[in-house]
Amino acid sequence: MRREILFFFSPLVLALTIGCGGVKNSSVTPTPSPTPTPITQGAAIKNVVVVIMQNRSFDHLFGTFPGANGIKAGVPGFTQTTSTGATVTPQLLTSTSTPDLPHTRNDFLRVWDMGAMDKFAFFNGVTSMGHYDNTSPGVGTLWSWAQQFALADNFFPSVMGDAPSNQLYLVAADDNNDPGTLQPFFGPCNTQVKASAGYTAQHVGDQLAAKGLTWSWYAEDLNNCSFYVPQENPFQFFTDSHSSPSVKDFSAFTTDLDAGHLPAVSYIQPAPAHSMHPGSGPVGNGITWLDGFIKKVQANPVWNNTAIIVIWDSSGGWWDHVPPPQVDAQGFGPRVPMLVISPFAKKNYISHVQMDDVSILKFIQTTFGLAPLNARNQLGSDINDMFQF
Repeated sequence: MRREILFFFSPLVLALTIGCGGVKNSSVTPTPSPTPTPITQGAAIKNVVVVIMQNRSFDHLFGTFPGANGIKAGVPGFTQTTSTGATVTPQLLTSTSTPDLPHTRNDFLRVWDMGAMDKFAFFNGVTSMGHYDNTSPGVGTLWSWAQQFALADNFFPSVMGDAPSNQLYLVAADDNNDPGTLQPFFGPCNTQVKASAGYTAQHVGDQLAAKGLTWSWYAEDLNNCSFYVPQENPFQFFTDSHSSPSVKDFSAFTTDLDAGHLPAVSYIQPAPAHSMHPGSGPVGNGITWLDGFIKKVQANPVWNNTAIIVIWDSSGGWWDHVPPPQVDAQGFGPRVPMLVISPFAKKNYISHVQMDDVSILKFIQTTFGLAPLNARNQLGSDINDMFQF
């Protein structure tokens, strides 16, 4: 009777043993989960929108932004002497309407002081040591975009100078070897010192067109010489693009966006009242304009595959403590902010990778499969550290 009971239950014991994992080396192999295919840059980004604001340094706008390489005692130029011998340190500005500061190439070279960053107060005055924070009217909105998306704290204008050089490097990595302040040879509104002839170097517009891709430079108040600033439009310098239908008034941007005809690459040139240019009204006016522009793009289906890149063309004579690396005879210039706002941007992220205007050109070229234009185009990194690719 004992044997029969044992024999009767032995299959049950065996089944329980197998179910509890007691028998190893089972021939049953679980089906692995499929590995997600990582999205590529070219597949993710179909539209690049570059907004070029004006004349603000990184420390001036983000010097006390949490986690950024910002203002603190002991950094280069923290304590400076004015032309009257007074000692000054960085201060929070109470006025949101400030005067324009000196910002030609020679002005930058003297305040840079071979990297000491200590002659801003002497040459540009006490105001140049001023900065804003998120309690300053409008600036909290700018900080909010940085907190939602990606901010670069090691981004520099390509040239120690102002318009047009940095805009030219943005689209061609070349300023015709002239880092001075001058207007284009071609009109409209070129009434001051101008280039002696049209530029003939290849630019990214040429590359995009050759590949059947579209581009546009949207300038606010184009042809209205009371507000339009021709040296801020690099395509006006080139023989093959100064009169191109791709150079449009900013009013066409909304039309193109709503019609589903946004170019692969768009450049936005706000008028002075909206570009945050010092001397053109409260700093918050430009931020309000920028905020509305970003939200307009976000409300459109194109947002799902768009990268908005916001830069400032130069530091405008405001103090920044980071000595700009000198990669060639022309620059870099003092540090400026750069933001990437996109569904594919890293969130609440600060990039410390060294970048400049040419880095944005490289990003566009990589996104759309374009080759470098010249040797300068190949230097340095792109802006991919700001993205989740």
